[in-house]
Amino acid sequence: MTTGQRRIERIGRQLRAELGQLIATDLDDPRIRAVTVTHVQVSRDLRHARVFVSGLGTEADRRATLAGLNSARGFLRRQLSMRLSHMARTPELVFDYDASIETGMRIEELLSEISDVRDDRE
Repeated sequence: MTTGQRRIERIGRQLRAELGQLIATDLDDPRIRAVTVTHVQVSRDLRHARVFVSGLGTEADRRATLAGLNSARGFLRRQLSMRLSHMARTPELVFDYDASIETGMRIEELLSEISDVRDDRE
């Protein structure tokens, strides 16, 4: 891994921590509930950051949460700019849903079903 890649990953971790804190404590939007920032992908030029979030609820809840986060992008970016003043620029934020937790849970369910079928055959 190059020095540049390590720097981008470090910035992604900083953004994830700060955004998690900001979303939990500073946003007062009823659409945004129980949201976890799972990962942040930062572009090489540091102009854009794709923020992956997960949360509980229905598909409609997820859409509402993403809409609330997207409407708060300007506020979150300003707050990040103040908190991470060592950064030359604060990236534009794009929020996206992270389905990896649900995918993992579904895989666990399928493995459990396979195990149950094997136990029934023995």
